Amino acid sequence: MTLKFKSKIVLDIIMFILLLLCMSYSLIGTKWHEYLGIILCIGFIIHCILQKNYFAKIISLKYTLYNSFILIINLLTFLTMFGLIISSLIFLDYIPLFLKTSFPNLINFARTLHLLSAYWGFILISMHLGLHWQIFYNLITKYTKNKLSYLLNSKLILWIIFLYGLNNFIHYDLISYMLLQNNFVYFNPSQSLLSFFVDYLSIVATFIILSNYLRKSFLNFQTKDCILSHILYKLDKK
Repeated sequence: MTLKFKSKIVLDIIMFILLLLCMSYSLIGTKWHEYLGIILCIGFIIHCILQKNYFAKIISLKYTLYNSFILIINLLTFLTMFGLIISSLIFLDYIPLFLKTSFPNLINFARTLHLLSAYWGFILISMHLGLHWQIFYNLITKYTKNKLSYLLNSKLILWIIFLYGLNNFIHYDLISYMLLQNNFVYFNPSQSLLSFFVDYLSIVATFIILSNYLRKSFLNFQTKDCILSHILYKLDKK
C-alpha cells in the first residue's frame, strides 16, 4: 500500500466524519457547522487534486452502461459539493459588494442551493462510497483479520441494514428537503449526537448497498454483453 493511497484513504475517512458532523447542523451548533464545513470543502478540493488522473481520462472513456453510471454519480457528487462551496461563500460573506447590490435575493438563493446541495450531496456521496466499497471491504477484512467478513457478506444482515437505513431515510423525511418540499430542517433537540450518527450511518449504508448492487449489475450486464458480442462475432466469421 503506497503512501499516496494511504493518504487518500485517511482523507476520505476524515471527510466522511466531517460530513456526518455537518449534517447534524443544529446538534453541533452554527459555528462548529461553519468551521467543519470549511474543512470539509478544503478536503474535497484536495480529494479532487489527488484524483486528477480520473478527470483527465473522462473524455477518453468508453461510455458503456457501467462507466456511464459511475461517471453520472461522480459528476453529480462534484456538482453538489461545488454547490456547497458556492453557497457557503455567500453565507460567509466572501463575495464582492456589487453582487449583493445587484442580486438582492442572493441570500435566499444561497440558502436554497445549500439545502439542495447538502441533502443531495449526502445521498450521492454515500453512493460514491458504494462505487468503491470493494476497497473499503478489503481494508476492513485485512485489519480485522477477516473477523467481520461474515457480517459484511451475510445477505440477511445486509437486508436488515438496508431496510433500517431506508426506514430512517423516510423517518427523517430527507426526500422533502431533496425536492424542496420543506425548506426548514427539523432536529429533535432531545436526540443525542450518537443516536443521530447511528441513524444517519444506516442511511449511508443503505445507499452504499444500493450503489454497490447497481455497480455489480451494470458490470455483469456489460460482461455478458461482451461475451454475447464475441460469440456473435465468431459465428458471423464462420
